[in-house]
Amino acid sequence: MANPNGSFRRNTRDTALYVTLTVALILIVLITAMALFFKVSEITVEGASKYTVQQIVDASGLELDSSIFFMDTGGAEVDIKTALPYIDGVKVERRLPGTVVIRVTESVPVGYVTAGEKAYIIDLSARILEETSVGSAAGVEVTGATPLSPQVGKTLSFGSEDAVRLDALVAMLTALNKDGKLDKTTKLDVSNLSAVSFEYNGYKVNFGTSGDLDTKLSKFNEFLSEYPDPGTGQALIYDEDTRSLYFRE
Repeated sequence: MANPNGSFRRNTRDTALYVTLTVALILIVLITAMALFFKVSEITVEGASKYTVQQIVDASGLELDSSIFFMDTGGAEVDIKTALPYIDGVKVERRLPGTVVIRVTESVPVGYVTAGEKAYIIDLSARILEETSVGSAAGVEVTGATPLSPQVGKTLSFGSEDAVRLDALVAMLTALNKDGKLDKTTKLDVSNLSAVSFEYNGYKVNFGTSGDLDTKLSKFNEFLSEYPDPGTGQALIYDEDTRSLYFRE
């Protein structure tokens, strides 16, 4: 006499196998349909001014008529930032049925640091945007530090043992920009981290350390409201103990 339990187990295994194969077949059909019917028909770029649409599309590696679902959006974002140093942020998005949108934000050059006859344009985060000649550079001239193996697209480096100097530079650029003073700042000296200084609209200002910059700039603004004209150029020192600015004789 046949074992009914054995027959039941065989039927269960057969059913499970059938269900598994059916699900796999459905997935294959769906994946094939997605690949065939959802193809990239348009690639648009938003937020670009430094680079052309074609430059950004070419850098992305994305192609028309490829599957919109199987494209590597993360890889495209990395490729764009690697190839185009002025791109600060990038996001690649799908818009069904066939549109790909590349949304970018661009870095703004704020100053430069020199090494020999070369100048390296940097943004607020001290990332190098381009290499040019000293005479062609514009913006805030950063002095007091020599870049180590500068490379376009990479963050400026003064060496592993001098990372604090880079932090001071970024902090000063960020604070001056936030306070609306970068446009009239011509030099920024980070040679002495206890006497970080900058030249603004004729004033030579020594802020001491690069800490508590909001307070220091607030005091500088109060000073400017009383003494807006530096005349022949005045040197100012911030006293960190009294939190006040005074003329250096």
